[in-house]
Amino acid sequence: MTPNAVPPDESARLALLSASKLLDSEVDPAFDALVRLLLVQTDCPVAMINLIDSHRLWAMARVGIEQRQFSRLDAFCAEVIAQGDALVVHDAPTDPRFKHNAWVTGAPHARFYAGVPLMVQGQALGTVCVLSPTPTDLSTPQWQGLKDIALAASALVEARLSTQRFRKLEARVRTASLAGSDWLWETNDQGVIQWVSASLMQHTGLNPSTEIGLKAKDLYLPRDDDTRASWDRFLAARARREPFSNAIADRMTPRGMITVSISGTPVFNQAGRFMGYRGASSNITRQINEEQQSRQADLLLRQAIESFNAGVMISGPDGRILLSNSSWRRRMGTDAVEGTLWPDLLRKRIAEGVYPDAVGREDDFFEWRMGMVNLAEPQEIRLNNAWVLSNDQRLPDGSIVHFSIGISETKRHAAALAVQQKALEESKARLNSVLLALPDLWFVIDGEGRFEAAHEEHALLVRPFSELKGKPFGAGVPPELAEREAQAMAKAHATGQSQRLDYSLELDGGLKHFEARLTPMPDQHTLFLTRDMTERMVAAEKLRVSEELYRSVASSISDGLIVVQLDGRVVAINQAGCRILGVQSAELVNVSTQEALAYQLLTDDLQSVLPREQWPVIATIRTGERQVAKVHPLRRRDGDIAWVQISSHMLRVNAQAQPFAVVATFRDITQERQAAQALALSEERWKFALDGAGDGVWDWDAAADRIFYSQRWKAMLGHEDLDIGDQVSELTDRIHPDDRAPVVAALNAYLAQDQGLFQAEFRMRHKLGHDVWILSRGKIVSRDAMGRPVRVVGTHSDITPIKRAEQVLREKQSAEAASAAKSEFLSRMSHEIRTPLNAVNGFAQLLKLQLSHTPGASQHISFVDQILHGSQHLMALVNDVLDLQKVEAGILTLKAEPLALLGEVQQCVAMLGPLASQRGIALQIDVDPGYQVHADRQRLRQILMNIGSNAIKYNQAGGTVWFDTALREDGGLALIIRDTGPGMSPQQLGRLFQPFERLGRETSSIEGSGLGLIITRSLIEAMGGSMEIRSQPGSGTRVNIVMPAAAHGHMPEAGDTLNTHMDKPDGGRSAANQHRETSRAEQAPLHVLYVEDNRINAMLFEEALRPYPQLSLEIAEDGQMALSMARDKAPDVLVLDAHLPGMSGFDVLRALRTLPLLENTPAFMCSADAMPDDVARATAAGFAGYWTKPIDIQQVTSVLCKLADRGDNAAP
Repeated sequence: MTPNAVPPDESARLALLSASKLLDSEVDPAFDALVRLLLVQTDCPVAMINLIDSHRLWAMARVGIEQRQFSRLDAFCAEVIAQGDALVVHDAPTDPRFKHNAWVTGAPHARFYAGVPLMVQGQALGTVCVLSPTPTDLSTPQWQGLKDIALAASALVEARLSTQRFRKLEARVRTASLAGSDWLWETNDQGVIQWVSASLMQHTGLNPSTEIGLKAKDLYLPRDDDTRASWDRFLAARARREPFSNAIADRMTPRGMITVSISGTPVFNQAGRFMGYRGASSNITRQINEEQQSRQADLLLRQAIESFNAGVMISGPDGRILLSNSSWRRRMGTDAVEGTLWPDLLRKRIAEGVYPDAVGREDDFFEWRMGMVNLAEPQEIRLNNAWVLSNDQRLPDGSIVHFSIGISETKRHAAALAVQQKALEESKARLNSVLLALPDLWFVIDGEGRFEAAHEEHALLVRPFSELKGKPFGAGVPPELAEREAQAMAKAHATGQSQRLDYSLELDGGLKHFEARLTPMPDQHTLFLTRDMTERMVAAEKLRVSEELYRSVASSISDGLIVVQLDGRVVAINQAGCRILGVQSAELVNVSTQEALAYQLLTDDLQSVLPREQWPVIATIRTGERQVAKVHPLRRRDGDIAWVQISSHMLRVNAQAQPFAVVATFRDITQERQAAQALALSEERWKFALDGAGDGVWDWDAAADRIFYSQRWKAMLGHEDLDIGDQVSELTDRIHPDDRAPVVAALNAYLAQDQGLFQAEFRMRHKLGHDVWILSRGKIVSRDAMGRPVRVVGTHSDITPIKRAEQVLREKQSAEAASAAKSEFLSRMSHEIRTPLNAVNGFAQLLKLQLSHTPGASQHISFVDQILHGSQHLMALVNDVLDLQKVEAGILTLKAEPLALLGEVQQCVAMLGPLASQRGIALQIDVDPGYQVHADRQRLRQILMNIGSNAIKYNQAGGTVWFDTALREDGGLALIIRDTGPGMSPQQLGRLFQPFERLGRETSSIEGSGLGLIITRSLIEAMGGSMEIRSQPGSGTRVNIVMPAAAHGHMPEAGDTLNTHMDKPDGGRSAANQHRETSRAEQAPLHVLYVEDNRINAMLFEEALRPYPQLSLEIAEDGQMALSMARDKAPDVLVLDAHLPGMSGFDVLRALRTLPLLENTPAFMCSADAMPDDVARATAAGFAGYWTKPIDIQQVTSVLCKLADRGDNAAP
């Protein structure tokens, strides 16, 4: 038997089997009866009803077999379970599925089996089956009998499951009834109780048996509260014989009055006759009491929060408003009703502007307000013009209590208190400043007569105050002085008047005299001020000396000094003042400033006299205000004009005294003013120089936020001088939007750091609408007292031409990068195409060589020729694309030399001969033998072959192609190629040099890529020549190729170079080769080591060399294998692919060169890389030759055979 599959719902099947409790249970006699009936019905010796679990078959009933339990893997029945359908096995030993089954090879030696799934609730729990040791079959009635018995067994199992479920349900109901608060009941159609569950006793104390026969509705009393409606609904439902639920009423029980909830469902028989009710009742006394308490508590809560002055709102876990008081609703609006979503209401109020602080930041404010839950401190919030203090607290059930208290009045009081507090602090600060400014030493003595505070930095304090603080006031002084101080202190507090105390102390080796004042303070504190009177006697002398010193200073300073009484009379003037004013002291002293004076202050026009009330001294007398650095022109007695700077202020004995005079200082600033004017003229010249240099000037006054723009600055943007004002926006609005933010950021960074010069490049809008590139440079030239920049000066330069040049350079670099990328792509494309072409072309060559020696294979040779021709055409297309790329990129390498034109033409004509013969075209040469051109031989032949092949391919059948020459007057040599083809129209000539353009012949049988003429013209021009094409429809085409003529001299002939492509088609196996093979017969063959990881390329090379006994080939797949093979046997020739796994061909060659005998072994590169740089790199690396894939087998074998014929390792 093959392993049976597991049903997709195996887990559900096993779960149902386990729930049936049939496995390993006592056998039901009904199942035994069914298997006996099955035995009679089918005439089979063995009949079974089986259950199948995850690993075994258990016979629930069986006849004809002793064993009850079997492995599931050995049971036919497992296949029935897997398929979910009946199974018949007519002859098990012949059935591949069961011929090796244990039931077949051993007891009960079953050969016939028929089984039907035992389906229970859609699951195959087992089978009903019969077995026989002889092959047999069941008739249709027997099959139907088997299925019927299976159906009966399934029904028995279903019934057993239903019984089990009913018993479980009954037990659950009974248990639930006892565990819960319900009891069950049943009445007849008259409402008389027929049955009551036993739980009635548990829940009420009533005996269920005493309820039987009583009318249910007579047992209950309806309540006179809001539950009365449920009783009325109960009576109406009974009258209509409809279901009812939760009818609430009271009932007297041995435990007292209880409240009962009654629910019932009407019962009808099959005839539809009403039989009574079945239902349940429950004791809800506690629930009713709790609801009443809850309603009472809710009412009390509402009354309580309504009594609060604060606003209170409670929102549920879902955000809906559950409860709020009128104070809160007044603040939040009439629509703030219960059931409203608090987040929606908040967003609505924010949108209405109720929250002034939310304007402009609505979303942020909403998130902040909603997140204001369980914060440590209440938050202040503005609602319209009022302030509230809000505090939200989350309750354990997720509800949130929102408290809000109006604090507008508190805020006003707080503001007033803050003002008062500030005033008090300022008063204290002033008092402290005054105390600290007093020249006297002072102490504050507390009510207990101890030191509390002092002027701790005063010079008279002979020891640190920290040593005195808290000690008695008299400590450290003689007892009699301490007694006098105590008496003076007591008298001061008794009278409320300050007391004077004079005393002397021996200090610093001498007697010092002091005068003290003791002033009472609040809280029995005393202010003790003392001053050193020792110096009083010398005070008068010091005053006299000071006055003398003042006079000396006044007479020696260079500034003028004048003192004027408040009535306008001059009290004093120093000599410098007389000199500046041009007067004598006697002319002014005791003279009123209102009288005619010998000097006059003028207005700035130097003509009019300044009104007297505007003179600084008189203005100070009149207003009492200080005049600072007022500048006025002065006409002196002698008529000279001088500029003076005047300052004046009131004179007071002390800060609190009334002024008694005005003192004015003035100085001659005529020279300074002249210097400033010279500086302004210099600045004007500097601006003129900048304008002349083409730069615009800007001057930013940061304090006024104004910018001066020079005329050149405005003209740079196409504006007249009056078009632009001095606003900052005149600059910023014209900056390109993409540049504006970076420029502002750069300027702000410069102003913050002040490092070097500010410099930025950006675009500005010209008046005509285009953008102008600007280089702006600036420097801070002035700062305020705080160090902040107040003036920045800079220039604007038009750098548009420089930016254009940079753009041109970037475009050039981009084009060069694109060209390099295209070159890389073409190189990879060439490599990827050449690699498969190597196999196609190579094996085609081998096939042709083999077929050439097979009689009657001409047709196959023709087929192979088509393959070769197609691959060569594809290779030519790749070469054309590469040539075109070299020409466009300017990397074409040319080797110009003098060439005989006739020889080159003859060589190409010989190569074009087969094509011309095939098409019946005659080729005529009329070239002067003496003509020589200066050109690259390979490229010249490419040119001649391209134009010549076009002349043949696009000619008429039986036509002619002529090759002529002509010497031009400018010294050039013209080669003329004419044909007798159909010619071209002017439109066709106009499209002739477009890439891949074939002039409508794309679908013709003529081959070509449409690149040849483009490459040809480019090659001619690269060699210093030119090409001209003339054609008319019906008149053929003429191509003039003009090349530089070369001087006469020796030139290589056309056949001097070896063209390995022209070897005989037998792959080099000419008579000469036969001779070489004979000559090498006596020596070992040439040992060639080919390193190639491509198995197809290696196979091609191996097949190409197989016909040559003088050549022995070994192939290595990578560099490591090549090194290992070379160490075992040194090769005579190395052939390496460029791209190898792990090591490149160049790396492998360098490694091989380090081995003995391989320093000079000839090495050839065989690669699909065909770019000139690849060939040049290989030559530089020491490769003797470069074979481009697809390889030319004749070329390769010829070179290797020549090396074998030499018998040495020299390069060809």
